[in-house]
Amino acid sequence: MNGVIWSKTQKTFVPISSVPMFAMRHQERLRQSRALEIHNFQLQNLTVTSFQESRFFEFYDNDSKVTGLCGDLWTFLSEKLNFTLQAVRSNEISAGALKKNETVYTSGLLGVLTRNETIAIPKTEMHGNRLVATDFTIPLWMNSQRLYIQHEVIHDSTWMAEVFSWKIWCFILVMHLLISVCSFWSQIVHLRIKNNWKHSTFGDHIFYNFGMICNQNQIPNILVGRSRIIELSLALFCSILYMSFGALLYVYITKRITIIAPFDDLNSLLTNTKYKIVSLEGSTADIAFKVINDDIFVRIKTARCPHRLDVAPTVEKMYELACMKGKGKYTIFQGEDDYKVRNQIGCHMIPVGKSYFKIWVASGIVKNFKYKRTIDLGILRLKEVGLWNALTYRWLNEKRQYCDYYNFKQEAIGIDQVSLIILIMCCGIIIAFIIFIIEKIVYAYKYRSS
Repeated sequence: MNGVIWSKTQKTFVPISSVPMFAMRHQERLRQSRALEIHNFQLQNLTVTSFQESRFFEFYDNDSKVTGLCGDLWTFLSEKLNFTLQAVRSNEISAGALKKNETVYTSGLLGVLTRNETIAIPKTEMHGNRLVATDFTIPLWMNSQRLYIQHEVIHDSTWMAEVFSWKIWCFILVMHLLISVCSFWSQIVHLRIKNNWKHSTFGDHIFYNFGMICNQNQIPNILVGRSRIIELSLALFCSILYMSFGALLYVYITKRITIIAPFDDLNSLLTNTKYKIVSLEGSTADIAFKVINDDIFVRIKTARCPHRLDVAPTVEKMYELACMKGKGKYTIFQGEDDYKVRNQIGCHMIPVGKSYFKIWVASGIVKNFKYKRTIDLGILRLKEVGLWNALTYRWLNEKRQYCDYYNFKQEAIGIDQVSLIILIMCCGIIIAFIIFIIEKIVYAYKYRSS
């Protein structure tokens, strides 16, 4: 009890807690508050209502028992606080949303709470507008809201240029020039000793050494006279290059995939793509587009040609839109916790861009419930002993989501995977044809002049 009061006997201000009458009242309030915190329910029935939600609140044994992250939490609370957990499976499909011109929730799990048909709901995001229907427990975890698109495997057609880093390519070029210089000078020295001045040009060495690197290892007579040591060094260098390139060839041509994000954020989604956003009715994403007045949210919400925002009534419908092909592309706007437990519905989804906002998730308690602090203290104790961390790791472990992704079926090599090789070959043919025409023109000109 804070504050001061004027003491007539001491002629000064003294703490209120020093006055016996106020001290007794303060102790009585502390006793009553403590009694609420350590209340023993004595096996009293407490009703928790929810729909079937995979890995969050799952019903089993004829819907008489529950498991999952929030299901196990309330089971442990019933054992700790000595109450009988009565789990009720609801026909509702979401937490519910306020309809236009409504001030109370009439649908969803929040509508069930508003009508006092249950004591608690196991999972709800902590939005301010939901305080009209529920009181929140202490926060359970932080949830980030992100965009997710259908994962598409795209083979990297530029794999040939990416097998080696740019430093290795520069090293190969330097070695090629260095060996060409050495072979050119070695041939000059050799022919000078033999008094033979008929030797090849430096361009010939560049050209035929490049042929060696390209595995065209026939040495023309014009290069006779080069050092044997240089020939051996060139052959060894080319052999190492072939082995290194061949070792990485299969990996890059078959398994190298690139995930090309079509957009980075909501702004690039709106301006650079035709993607539509779909969210679950009553979810945090749905509420965000209704209450956030940022420019990009307003532009997406008011876009008409084409319409950019859809709200799905069920999770299945939301994923049906996101996974369909040929009728427009959709991106899902949802929380990371939902993604971890639902990203295997229909198709594999991947996150795109950064998270847009974060929000706490808690359990919802009916308004003015007398023993809410008892439940809060029970959750706090479960967190203190590490039991909540163990439950989170068990039910929301992200590693569980990628087991099927890395076991995909190997497919045959397609034309798109070797398109760069074909393009280089075609460019070489065109260049050779141009050089051939130039040589014919030069030869004809010299022949007529002579």
